[in-house]
Amino acid sequence: MPMLTASRRITVPGLVLFALIVLSVLSLRGPPNARLLSHTPSFSSSPPENEPDYWTWDTVSRFRPSPSGAPAKDACAAFPTELLSRVQVVLKIGASEPRDRIETQLATVTRCISNLIIVSDRDEQIQSHHAHDVIGSLPVSYHINNTDFDAYETLSRNTQQSKIDGAQGWRLDRFKFLPMVERAYEINPSAKWFVFLESDTFLFWDNLFRLLDHYNPDAPVYMGSPSPGSRDKDETTWFAYGGAGFVISTAAVQKLVHRESGPYGEYTSPSLSERYEDMVRGDCCGDSVLGWALYQAGVKLTGLWPMFNPHALHGIPFDDAYWCQPVITLHKSLLKDLEGLSEFALKWNRKEPILYSDLLDYLQLGTFSQRTEWDNGDWGGWQEPDSPGHASMEACKAACHDHPTCLQYTYDSSGHCVFVGTVRLGGAKKALPDGSRLSSGWDVQKIAAWRKARECEKPLWMKPSITRIF
Repeated sequence: MPMLTASRRITVPGLVLFALIVLSVLSLRGPPNARLLSHTPSFSSSPPENEPDYWTWDTVSRFRPSPSGAPAKDACAAFPTELLSRVQVVLKIGASEPRDRIETQLATVTRCISNLIIVSDRDEQIQSHHAHDVIGSLPVSYHINNTDFDAYETLSRNTQQSKIDGAQGWRLDRFKFLPMVERAYEINPSAKWFVFLESDTFLFWDNLFRLLDHYNPDAPVYMGSPSPGSRDKDETTWFAYGGAGFVISTAAVQKLVHRESGPYGEYTSPSLSERYEDMVRGDCCGDSVLGWALYQAGVKLTGLWPMFNPHALHGIPFDDAYWCQPVITLHKSLLKDLEGLSEFALKWNRKEPILYSDLLDYLQLGTFSQRTEWDNGDWGGWQEPDSPGHASMEACKAACHDHPTCLQYTYDSSGHCVFVGTVRLGGAKKALPDGSRLSSGWDVQKIAAWRKARECEKPLWMKPSITRIF
């Protein structure tokens, strides 16, 4: 009875005060589903000041261990195929692309993706896969007064002469992005993640699955390598560069393709492709339009460069930005790199994710000192005007060794020494039009010291940022 008696003496002001206290406590606890979003990263443009821009997550491989402990001869024996119903992979190709590149992609990177969706600019059977002509699903209005669709009309004739060149294929490519997302969601609406890549994209599946384990697919997430897109008043928007691959959560896709409906269930708003027809016509690039459409749907880019990387393997400038970070994608991959990296990933022990520092080992950088008809300085190289290194190849080598930040160099036989402050493979370069030749060198001693000072204690899983860009 004492408790009942006390409750009768509570006044109206007392009830108000009690309600305010309860509301304050609930606000401190957060929303009921806060625990479900505990692994969802911040969507701010960059991490707060004085905080590291990475997480040091402990991750676990989703790949199955080989019974003997050695890599299986069957390339897909250890692949976690059970994830494919939830992680839908979409490969975008075009009729103008080299067929050997598409076939190499299917034989390497996407060889274990049994439910792979291929989207293209014409219907065809490629090995065991059907390529979906997503341009054919666009409204008829796209064809009207659109010279870029002349190439599509050529392909539609489906004859031996139905071929288009690379420039025509590139102009047609931008029309695939929006219907590509629509088609992927239509085919597999139960997927939790949609992964989009191109025929020259290399993707490290083990690293990607480790990453996705730390993100919530029921939150609107759109991740990739940031590129500046359309402006919204005074704000620059960002999109994921298509060649480096990108990932969209089911929540983000649903916001993107959502259509209003009327009292009878009839659609009262246009489809995604219809809404952005004018923009696709006027923009050069479909990935830019897709990023804008997501932005307008309330989904901002989760920028994850350098893990999603526009560089080709031979172009990676290894430095602190490309070292302890897990590598998820590479772009403009050569056929030999698609094959070689696939074998490298297959033999990896998967106790830890593959880091950029591991790719330096794969390339054997630091084990050779010179290559002729080669250029390793066409990215990030510079010349010292008064350097004695311009006199000869040997002088360039000595000058680089004496320079505090030079790790490698390229010498132009016309008398130019280029210093490079990163470790980079570069590529073959034949004689220039004026007859001069390029030769490259690597300071093996300095590279070894540079590397020794950079032991990776933990993988650095980069936090989302649109200020840390390619």
